[in-house]
Amino acid sequence: MLYTEEIFECIESAEHINTMLKHSNAYHEYRDSYIEIAQNEDVQQLKRDFLKIKMQYEEVQRFGRYHPDYTKIMMETRKRKKAYDMHPDVILFKQKETHLQQLLDEIITIVAQAISNEVKVERGNPFFVDHICSSGCGCS
Repeated sequence: MLYTEEIFECIESAEHINTMLKHSNAYHEYRDSYIEIAQNEDVQQLKRDFLKIKMQYEEVQRFGRYHPDYTKIMMETRKRKKAYDMHPDVILFKQKETHLQQLLDEIITIVAQAISNEVKVERGNPFFVDHICSSGCGCS
């Protein structure tokens, strides 16, 4: 790829947007929440417990229902995942993460639509999209 002055200007503009994002409230709230769960021993223990059972879950998945501990491991995996996901600090972190992802999606969409309405953009988590048309194309 041949780098031209225009490409360098685009890269500089992207770096400027990156700097603006790192100074945004959404980013600071996300980062603070990330640090909070990283330093919270209860959350880390729940995460370790989940990851430990997840390794057993992956072993059980190799054999499926034929594994002797299939039901026990499946239930324990769900239980530990729920315990981790329902911790108040983890819930807050995931909310902040989703908010930051929505901001990034909005920026990407604005840039893409400035080029053309036909440009397809991969956006965040499809389960959290407010509207999906019946064709399944993922537009919103």
